[in-house]
Amino acid sequence: MKEAIETLAGPRSLGQGPPSWLADVAVRDPRLAYCLTRMSGAVGVDGCLSFGSPEIINVVGRFDSGSAGTTVQAQVQGLLDADLWIHSITYTVRRPNAFAGNILKSVSDFFNAKNPNIDFELIINSFCRYLIAATPTPLENLPMIFDCSCPVGMVLSCASSIKGHFTLNRNLAPSEIPTEVIISLIAMRLPTGVYGGCTNSVAIAALREYGLILSEPSGIPPC
Repeated sequence: MKEAIETLAGPRSLGQGPPSWLADVAVRDPRLAYCLTRMSGAVGVDGCLSFGSPEIINVVGRFDSGSAGTTVQAQVQGLLDADLWIHSITYTVRRPNAFAGNILKSVSDFFNAKNPNIDFELIINSFCRYLIAATPTPLENLPMIFDCSCPVGMVLSCASSIKGHFTLNRNLAPSEIPTEVIISLIAMRLPTGVYGGCTNSVAIAALREYGLILSEPSGIPPC
């Protein structure tokens, strides 16, 4: 498949954030690449991608109890009113009362977020079923897991469902209550109905017409 794509830069290595080139996307998801070619300003003349103004969907969990083993259900904040390309993912952990007023609070919060002793589960049902974490997984592994399991991101429809849980693995100090976990899905809005309205074969034919695909590709993941 890689040899079938005319690219100005090779596909990204895992763990390097969102893809920078249209060819990187076409290797993994021809339908998404086709959508991007239908968007004004999304693809430069050299095939470089422009992400424009992001839309953000937050997946939030709040611990009002500090006992180890406590599990809370994630709440989704943001509107899924269009097809969205989730190209990046990040997280943060907030403890507003911990070390409040202390000059070293930001240092404490920074290192706590690096190893918060919180596990997460995250499953997204959309055009595909994205098992980001089907079993309890350390929160700090989230960016790496996303890059490995979704190399060019994932596409959410307006009918998508996002289900998640967060679990404490240690007792919180009284000053750490409440603790809030926020996973942010950073997205680009796609043209309505284009991704779901075409197949891989249709997208590949269009990309070949545009001169992006030079020969018959193979190995397209069945999604």
